[in-house]
Formats: sequence, structure tokens, C-alpha cells
Amino acid sequence: MDQVRAMAGRLLDISAATGVAGRALQTAGKVSRALQDGHPIDAASEVVRAVLPGMAETTAWVKTGAAIRAMREAAGLTIAEVGAAIDLKDPSLIEAIENGRIALSFELILRLAAVFGRNDPVGFVMRFTRTTNPELWKSLEELGIGKLVLQTVREHQFVNIYRSNDAARTLSDQEFAEILSFTQAAFEMAMALRTRYQDRSSNAGSDRAE
Repeated sequence: MDQVRAMAGRLLDISAATGVAGRALQTAGKVSRALQDGHPIDAASEVVRAVLPGMAETTAWVKTGAAIRAMREAAGLTIAEVGAAIDLKDPSLIEAIENGRIALSFELILRLAAVFGRNDPVGFVMRFTRTTNPELWKSLEELGIGKLVLQTVREHQFVNIYRSNDAARTLSDQEFAEILSFTQAAFEMAMALRTRYQDRSSNAGSDRAE
């Protein structure tokens, strides 16, 4: 809470220097009321909106929050239960994220992956890092890590096909080998058709160019 007050004070200094003191005073008033009412998250949100208006107004926060809420409700968990599961001292952060008032930090993405991404934690982290922290994701891609993560996600998707089919767990070794062989043949056929389609498209483009 003291940090929020300090940020609000700093905001006044910056805004006065840039000639937008009126707006800063309005924001400082909102921050003060939120702190007096015991809502530090709302106070921090007002500071962020003032300092980073473009970022705060994007739809990314809202979409991310809606996705997190949908996962929580599908799991039948309350906000307090999610907060306890990820050892969060202030569960109201979850509510603020779900309402699109604050961004989802990378640290929270990692924590929430343990709750909502148990079957595919890598995919969970990748999905929300892409949408909430594109600069970090871009850095990972430039280092080649992004491609490794993507390949891991795709492998998990294949595994999930098996995991989602209860009957598959009752297969004998011979039955599993037969289905695995059929699946491999189908996959190779699909890849061959893709290559053939790309070749035809490439040739058609060359003919039009001539």
C-alpha cells in the first residue's frame, strides 16, 4: 500500500512537469479514495491506467481475465481457493485479473499453470505469455526457445489425444501396436498430402508469374 501511495505521488510530479496536472489530481483522488476504502488493487490499477493508458485500455487484459475466470469456474473453484492453491497472499489479485483491471504477470502465469494447466503446463504458460507479455515471448523466439516450447506443446497435444480416450487405456499391447501403426500411417499420409498441395500451389504461382 505504501508503494502505491509513493507511485501516486510520483505520478503527480511527472504529470505536473508535463502539463497534465489536472488529470493527475483526478487520478490521485481516485487512488486516495481506493486506499481509504481498503482496496489497494483498485488504487494500483488507477496508477497503471494513468501511467500506461494505452496498455491499460487494450482488450488483452479483458480477454485474459475472461479466460482465467472460465478455467476457474470450469474447475469449480472459488477465487479464495485459487489464491490458496498458488500461495497468493492477496486473492483479490485474481479477481482484479479476471475483471481485466490488471495484467497477468509471468510469475502468476507460472503459479496458475500448476492449477489450470496440469495436463499441459507448457501450453498454458506459452498461451498466456504470448498474449500478456509479447516482448518476453519475442525474446524467447529470437533465442530459439520459443520453437522448442512450441514443439513440446504439440507433443503434449498428441499425448492428450490418448489421455482423453478412456477406452485406449484398456487396449492390449497388440491392439495398441496396431492402432499406433495406423495412426502413424495416417499422419504420414496427411503430411504427404500437405506437401503435394504446397507443390501444386507453388507451381500455379510460377505459371501465373510467367
